Amino acid sequence: MRSKAANSPRAWPWVLPLFTGLVLLNSFLVSPFIGWYDTGEMVGTTVCLGISHPSGQVLFHLLGKVFLLLPWGTPAWKLAFLSAVLSSLASCLFFLVGSRLMALSRGPLSGWTRSHLLLLTLCWSLSLPWWRYSLTPLVYALHILLGTLLVWVLGLPRPGKWYLAALVMGTATVFRPTQFFALPFVGLLFLWEWWGRKDRSFAQFLRLAPFFALGRSTALYLPLRSALHPPIAFGPVATPLEWFRHVFALKFSKFVGTVTLDSIASTLKQMALHAWNDLTLFGVLLLLAGLFLLFSRRDRVPGFLWVALGWGGLEGLFVFTIPYPTFESHQTLLGWVFAGWLACLGLGWLEGLGSKGSWGSFAAKLLLPAFLLAQLTNAPALWEKKKERGAQDYAQDLLTILEPKALYVPTEENEYFPVVGYQQSFGFRGDVEVLEPGTAPDRVRPRIEEALREGRPLYVTRTWALPPPWGYQPWGPLLKVVPAGMRAPVLPAPKTVPLASWGGLDLVGVGIVPQRVKAGGIVEIHYQWVRRRPSPQDRTDLVVGLFIDRHGSYWMKNGNFWFHDLHEPAGEGFAAIRPGTLREEKRVLFIPSDFPPGDYAFSIGLQRVLPPKEQGQEAFDKEFYERTAAQDLDKFMGRGEGGAVVQFSMDNSRAWKDALWPATRTRYPIADPRFVPASVLTIEPND
Repeated sequence: MRSKAANSPRAWPWVLPLFTGLVLLNSFLVSPFIGWYDTGEMVGTTVCLGISHPSGQVLFHLLGKVFLLLPWGTPAWKLAFLSAVLSSLASCLFFLVGSRLMALSRGPLSGWTRSHLLLLTLCWSLSLPWWRYSLTPLVYALHILLGTLLVWVLGLPRPGKWYLAALVMGTATVFRPTQFFALPFVGLLFLWEWWGRKDRSFAQFLRLAPFFALGRSTALYLPLRSALHPPIAFGPVATPLEWFRHVFALKFSKFVGTVTLDSIASTLKQMALHAWNDLTLFGVLLLLAGLFLLFSRRDRVPGFLWVALGWGGLEGLFVFTIPYPTFESHQTLLGWVFAGWLACLGLGWLEGLGSKGSWGSFAAKLLLPAFLLAQLTNAPALWEKKKERGAQDYAQDLLTILEPKALYVPTEENEYFPVVGYQQSFGFRGDVEVLEPGTAPDRVRPRIEEALREGRPLYVTRTWALPPPWGYQPWGPLLKVVPAGMRAPVLPAPKTVPLASWGGLDLVGVGIVPQRVKAGGIVEIHYQWVRRRPSPQDRTDLVVGLFIDRHGSYWMKNGNFWFHDLHEPAGEGFAAIRPGTLREEKRVLFIPSDFPPGDYAFSIGLQRVLPPKEQGQEAFDKEFYERTAAQDLDKFMGRGEGGAVVQFSMDNSRAWKDALWPATRTRYPIADPRFVPASVLTIEPND
């Protein structure tokens, strides 16, 4: 009787409005712009049907190619809309599985109970770990959909469900190897049900194999596309060994950090804080109630829920084997989603307290809407994130400043993904060849040697040993490889009063070209340095150029300076300048397209070289790993010592200001000797 009620079609009429509402809501929040990290790669690879990083994300690219046929929106918007649709389908399956769970424990569900379950589904779907990945062109919405689909299939009452489950498992494990975590739990459930059948036979095992193989046939995409040499290809997938390594993501991730008790405790703390912040007190209480019921009534818990919880728990434990510097919610995304079904058990228990119209039902009617409203408070931040176009600005401007037929060799993913994503999405600067970071040296070296031999423009983001007579010339956030003879000639020092002096180092002049430019444009900054004599200021680590408005304020975004010029001194540093000679330096800056218009003063400071004991604790926070919460253009305006990316933030502002050399003489009186006004820039609105 309960099994029949659990699978009653009466739950389906609630699904259509749930799906429609979520798709409409999320479609207003998806961004039309290329983003940082994997979003650029996913967009660009789908556009050209290439091969993304292991495991290849085959199903996402195939489905994405269909959504690229939509007649409106940018490629980034279309693929983010794909995520919104997939996530909404996953929410519908979450609701159906939750209905089945509550019906198994309480019998047929009333309309009020279904409405409460609908609200709980919305609360969980709009919690940040889930909602965030419903709005981005990444693989995680499809990851959730395949997980919830498999659990829904396992809850069907017919034995034929196992053929569908094998098909889903085959497809899912090609798409994302961590889906294999479901295999031991699905296998145990199959054996349990198989042992209870009167007509069991070993042939039933063999019949599942063709369906599993059919699902895994999507992996054939990789060698077929690799043979056509698409513009974006993480690596060749021509041999069976290369195919195996790619599909199973072997030898892909570099080891970061060491697993220790401290790293485990730190990850657990971050996970607990996420749960508390993203679920609110009511969500946490429902979850705890569900956990209590899970063990107190474990003999009545259906097998498909045990599979979901075991699968999600195993995925969560996997996080502790790779101690990233910061915990990221996608690392435990299935565990987060599946935990929502425990909250369904808690909701059923709350409603079942007392008789009809009891205080438990009243509490659900009161608190669930409040829970939902708390989740909706995240919408303004997601709306602002939708308008973030720092990555797209960076990609467009970087491609713009490269010479025709250039070869661009980035070092890290954030210097690559937005560029190739924009290049493929808009067919912009197709003459520029971009090499994937991490490409094997035996593939990179011939391309670089060929470029040097043929005089092809070559741009890199980090230095390495070059054969003579080659050297580096700064060009925006890049380094251009040039013949040594192209380096700036040695000029005598002009006989002018410098703008400022730091000991034996003079700043003779600074020119910004043009001095009026629209937001989203490109400007050049020309520095003129003269070294009069050796001085402590020869040990200068960074030139710090900040744009300050007429009120004396720095413009900040996400806790970082929004627009600045932060770079190492040109050439071999100030100590290499011959006394009495002029060193000219040209910088290229990208102005964010959403930067506020106005008149800005350009002020310059010099950061000291820190003692060795302070390395790694610099005022400008040099990172050992590129992932941080700040994902703005700020990361790309300069390089730090040893090629580390520099993050210039206002955290501990006194410390970074104290790390600057004070000016010993200035042409005009200044209030703060650490910053010297050098030029002006007018930024006009971006029409």
